[in-house]
Amino acid sequence: MPTILSRFDMIFIVKDEHSIQKDITLAKHVLQVHLNALQAAQQDDVVEGEIPLSVLKKYISFCRSKCGPRLSNGAADKLKNRYVMMRTGAKQHEKDTSKKMSIPITVRQLEAIVRISESLAKMSLAPFATETHVDEALRLFQVSTLEAASSGKLAGADEFTSHTEQEEMRKVERQLKNRFPVGSMVSEQRIIQDFLQQKYTENAIRTVIYIMLR
Repeated sequence: MPTILSRFDMIFIVKDEHSIQKDITLAKHVLQVHLNALQAAQQDDVVEGEIPLSVLKKYISFCRSKCGPRLSNGAADKLKNRYVMMRTGAKQHEKDTSKKMSIPITVRQLEAIVRISESLAKMSLAPFATETHVDEALRLFQVSTLEAASSGKLAGADEFTSHTEQEEMRKVERQLKNRFPVGSMVSEQRIIQDFLQQKYTENAIRTVIYIMLR
């Protein structure tokens, strides 16, 4: 998993689930988008949406260049309290379970929530990010990065892997290198089943295989 993932303010997991019906629907949509773009280029009377695209582009450009909101005092206090609360909860969880949390609650995540709050304010040309913006930023951070990290899908990424998970992946990697020389042919499913019998987690096995094949 690329370590650069931890540099993003929000991370959403998008699953590519194989379904004939979904594949057909998606293919039709993508092709229709391109067909509509071609027809629009050939026609003068282009049908606009609720907000004309040209107006939306100008609005976004104006927001970027003219609006630079900062946190209000109330929003800053609320975010500070929530940050301290999350840090305290994380430390208590680690103390109770004797395990390092895979979900990081650091200054980097605090800065991410600040940026999200200010971006929400900028969308409405507000001079300050309010408590309402902070609430929405916290919600977005919860349903994106925190849920993605909790699912284990970010294992291997910088700051999203606990010490226990890192040690398990190192063991899997060492065994893989010792048992299968470079260039040897072996099925991925056979490797997974073999390591599962040795009580390694499937997520750790798949993560190591993915990293080694990059």
